[in-house]
Amino acid sequence: MFKNKEKIAEHKKRNREMFDAIAQRYDVLNHLLSGGIDVYWRRRALNSLQLSNQPRILDLATGTADFALAADRLNPARIIGVDVALEMLRLGVRKVEERGATTALMGGDAEHLPFQDESFDVVMGAFGVRNFGHIPSGLAEAHRVLRPGGQILILDFCEPSTPLFKQLYKFYFHNVLPLIGGLLSGQRQAYAYLPNSVSSFPQGSAFVRLLEDAGFVEASATTLTMGVCSIYRGCKVLS
Repeated sequence: MFKNKEKIAEHKKRNREMFDAIAQRYDVLNHLLSGGIDVYWRRRALNSLQLSNQPRILDLATGTADFALAADRLNPARIIGVDVALEMLRLGVRKVEERGATTALMGGDAEHLPFQDESFDVVMGAFGVRNFGHIPSGLAEAHRVLRPGGQILILDFCEPSTPLFKQLYKFYFHNVLPLIGGLLSGQRQAYAYLPNSVSSFPQGSAFVRLLEDAGFVEASATTLTMGVCSIYRGCKVLS
């Protein structure tokens, strides 16, 4: 058990250092390497929410706050973004200030959230859950801080199932993306990590089962763009 905790802690430390190292070029590379379609994915995900007036929103692994800023148009009462990578957060704070958004950003571990039970109406995360040290612990924390009837919304990469497109996707993800990302950022290892993290991430029905195991109901997965990305949703039971 101790060795497992030690392994998780080391994984989280490496990820934090890696994202801090690529922070300055993270946004530019994300939009470039996805062809800008990541903006559409975030919008589609947020449009899937069923919201009451002025929801309280928590954005996990917020990074440079793209998802949190996209959610600002939902007229929230409060948005808080948390992340362990402080260099990413510094860039996010700058973006929040430039846009005059209502978002607050803070350092924090998604697996040990510093919030009281039932504090939020929505817990969400885009392209960050697969980087958790222990995904079930992060989902359990999300469930804890959601109010009864609250929603979880996760957006992340997945591998397409169509044979020909899957081959093209894998070639791009495992060869082109690390090369371009590495050349532009000087951190090839970080962009080699991305396809590996997607391959090992529980996708589709496997992630839906993790949501259910964490206590969520009405859990579902919706694929986008020929299966390159998925929206995962679930609800906390009304008490």
